[in-house]
Amino acid sequence: MANKKWFLPSNNISINGEINLPGDKSIGIRSIIILSQSYGISDVHNVSDGEDVQTAIQAIKKLKVPIKKISANSYRIFGLGIGFKKFKGTINFNNSGTTLRLLTGLLATSPVDAKLIGDHSLSKRPIRIISLMEQFFASFYPKNKNFLPIRVTGFGESAQTEITIDKPSAQIVSACILAGMNSHGLTTIEAPNAQRDHTELMLKHLKYPITVKNLKSKKIIKIMGKQLLNAEKKYVVPGDPSSAAFLVVLALLAKNSNLELNNVLLNPKRIGFLTVLKKMGATINIKNKQIRYGEVTGTIQVRSSTLQGIKIDKSIIPNIIDEVPILMVAASFAKGETFFPNLDELRIKESDRLSVMENNLTQVGVLVKRKNNDLTVLGLGEQFYSSKLITIDSFKDHRIALSFAVMAMASQKKILIKDFDSANVSYPTFLSDIKKIINKQSKQVIIGMDGPVGSGKTSLAKYAVSKTKNSLFLDSGLLYRFLAKKHLATKNKKINEKYLVRIAKTITLKDLQSSDLHAQKINALVSTIAKIQSIRSALLPVQRNIIFNNPYQYVFVSGRDINSKVAQNADLKIYIDAPIKVRAHRRFLELKKKNPNISYQEVLKSVVNRDYLDKTRSNSPLIKTKDSVLINNTGRNIRSTFVKIQKLIRKVQSKQY
Repeated sequence: MANKKWFLPSNNISINGEINLPGDKSIGIRSIIILSQSYGISDVHNVSDGEDVQTAIQAIKKLKVPIKKISANSYRIFGLGIGFKKFKGTINFNNSGTTLRLLTGLLATSPVDAKLIGDHSLSKRPIRIISLMEQFFASFYPKNKNFLPIRVTGFGESAQTEITIDKPSAQIVSACILAGMNSHGLTTIEAPNAQRDHTELMLKHLKYPITVKNLKSKKIIKIMGKQLLNAEKKYVVPGDPSSAAFLVVLALLAKNSNLELNNVLLNPKRIGFLTVLKKMGATINIKNKQIRYGEVTGTIQVRSSTLQGIKIDKSIIPNIIDEVPILMVAASFAKGETFFPNLDELRIKESDRLSVMENNLTQVGVLVKRKNNDLTVLGLGEQFYSSKLITIDSFKDHRIALSFAVMAMASQKKILIKDFDSANVSYPTFLSDIKKIINKQSKQVIIGMDGPVGSGKTSLAKYAVSKTKNSLFLDSGLLYRFLAKKHLATKNKKINEKYLVRIAKTITLKDLQSSDLHAQKINALVSTIAKIQSIRSALLPVQRNIIFNNPYQYVFVSGRDINSKVAQNADLKIYIDAPIKVRAHRRFLELKKKNPNISYQEVLKSVVNRDYLDKTRSNSPLIKTKDSVLINNTGRNIRSTFVKIQKLIRKVQSKQY
C-alpha cells in the first residue's frame, strides 16, 4: 500500500497488534557509509526502503564502492578500506541532509573533485560543516557559500586537527569524526553532549580506535585516523524510533488501542519523546531491553491514554527535535497547555517546521501561541470540531505529512494532506503498517441525534443503548436541565450567569443521572438557560469531552444542536421528527405520570412554544443539517425505528480503511 501524493486519512480508527518497524534511518545511513570504509564484505539487514537511506546507497555506489542487494531490506557491501578512490563527478543527495553532511566528511579528506547537489528542499538548508572541513584542508567552491549546489575538492593527505563544535548537531559531529577517521594522526573533537551518538557507538562496536569522554555539558572525542576497520558479517539495523513516534502517539490518542513495537532502537538520545509523553500521562512500557550491535533495543508497549499538558524543558529539545511535530499533535489533544521552547533548530529541517506546524495546526482548529522560537499548544479550538474538510500542505516534509495523518486518524477531523508521498523519505510502509494493525471491530462510532421536543430521540437513544453492547448515551439537554436545577436551588429569581458557568465546567456524567431533571419547574426554565451564550460556550467543551473522550465503541448523543454545532463531525447524523400533535401527546403521557393534573392542551402549547424558541434562537438554532438522515418517528414501534438506525450504523462501519 504505497504512500499517495494526496491522502485523506480514515477518521477515528482504533489500532491493535504488533509491528516490526523499518530500520532506523540515521543508523541505516551510517551503517552504509561506515561499512563502506571497512576492509572486507559486510551484510546489513533491515535497511529501510526510505528515500534517504536509498540515497546513501546510491552515493556510495557512485563513489566506486560495490553494494549489492541480497534480499528484501538486506545489502552486501564490499568495503575497500578507509577513504574513497579518485573520483570526479556529481553526487545527488536528493533530500538527505544526513547523507550530505556525513559523506562530506569523507569526501573532504579523499582525493575527489565532486559537485554536490540536492533537491529543492535540501538546497535551501545550510550545509553547516564547510568551515570545519576546511580545517582538514578541503576546498569548497564557490567560496563563502553554505548551500547546495557546491563543489568540494578533497585533500587525500589530511592530517590530525583539533575541532570545537558549538551546535548540538549529530550530523556535524559525525562529519568531523569521519573526516578524522580518514586523516593521519589523532583528531580531537570537542562538542556539546546533547546530540545523538550513533556514529561513536557504531565505531566502538566495530572496535575502531575512538574514545569518548562525557563531561557535564560537553564531550571530548578522540579518533585515530587511517586505522583498519574490520567488516561486519551481519549487522542488523534496529527499528526506527522516529517512525515509532507516529504509531506511539496514534495508539495513545486512538480509542481502545493496544500496540507493541518490536526491536526498536532505545538509544537514550533518541527516545526523549517517550519521556515527554510519559510526563504527559501516557501509558508506555518497555520490555525485552538488550544491547545489539552497540545500541540498546527493545519492545515498546502502548495503550490508549488521556494526556495532560506540560512545560517541556529546553534541555531535552535536541533529543526530540525530529519528534516535535508529532508531539505537537499529541499536545493538541491534551488537557491544558504544552510549552515547546528553543525550537530554532526546527526551522532548518526539510521545511521551516516551526512555521509550518504553527500554520497547519491553526488551520485545522488547534489553538497555538508563538513567541519567537517558542510555541505553546493550547488545545483544540472551535474550528477543530467543524465538519469542513481542511487541506494542509506538508511542504514535502515527511514528518509534517505523517503528523497530520495521525491527527486525522485519531479524531473525526477530515484532513486532506498534500504531498503525503513525502513520507516515503523515512517511512514508506506507514500505510501498509496501519493496515496491519487497524482494528475495525473496535472503531468508535458517534451517532448524533437531533430533533424537536417529543420527537422520541431520547427514548430511541436509550433503547439503542439497552440493545447495544459497549455503548454510551448522552442527552445534551440534561446539562441545561442540571443547571436549571442548580439555579432553582439558589431560590433567586435572577439567573446568576457566572455561577452557572462555574458549575457548567465541572459537570460529569454522574451529575446527569439525577431522577428529577424533568420536573415541570425545570421544563419551564430550561429554554431560558439554554439561550444564554456564556453558558452554551462553557458547556461546549464539556459535551465534547464526554462525547469524544470515552472508551465506549458506540456513543449516542441526542439534543437540538448536536449535528450542527456540538459534534459536527459525528460519524452518523440523524434528525428525528414527528408531527407536533404526536410529539405533544407523547410529552403529555410522559408528564402525566408525574403530574396527574396536567392537561394535553397545556402540554401542546408548551411544545409549540419550545419549538419556536429552539428554531429561532440566535445561538445554535434547531436545524436539520444537510448531511443528517431524516427519520420520521410517527409510529409507536420503537424497535422498527431502531432497526433503521442499526442499518445506518452498519453502513458507517462497512466503510473500509
